[in-house]
Amino acid sequence: MKTTLILFIIPFLFLVGCKTKSIEINKTNTVVEYYKNGNIKSVGNVYDFPKENYDFRTGLWSTFYENGKLKESGNYKLATYVECSVGGHVNGYYSYKFGEWIYFHENGNLKAKGIYKIGTKNIKTSCEGGDNINYGLVDNSWEFYDSNGNKINPTQSDIDKIQESSYISEWDMRKK
Repeated sequence: MKTTLILFIIPFLFLVGCKTKSIEINKTNTVVEYYKNGNIKSVGNVYDFPKENYDFRTGLWSTFYENGKLKESGNYKLATYVECSVGGHVNGYYSYKFGEWIYFHENGNLKAKGIYKIGTKNIKTSCEGGDNINYGLVDNSWEFYDSNGNKINPTQSDIDKIQESSYISEWDMRKK
């Protein structure tokens, strides 16, 4: 009887004791990724974070086309959402774009520029009902340009492409 009780209590205490903790992150590192041809693919800051298999983006980030021309540049913030597990709630992480961002066509001409407003949307998680996350919302103050540098009225597809890139999930930030 005592053995059965102990075998039940130990796992129970382990599961109850698994609670998420707030983590203070004070240090960042600069990460540079390269294309096979040696050109820079991206450069930016990541949190020096205990989840060593991830590069959680924060602060200024710039990505480049394979030809070496700037593709996009702006700032990220790190945030969390709730996932459910056998042990209770755990944090999932994501980075989202905020503030001023600029995008370029592959020929180097300006593609779009604007200031992301912060929107919220519900994402599917392992918890019933999912959770709400922040993301960069593109509004009508953004300016769009064709590949020749002429100002244009964007299509909904143009807006959606930029807005859909406004957050990066934990799984997309795994180190490769």
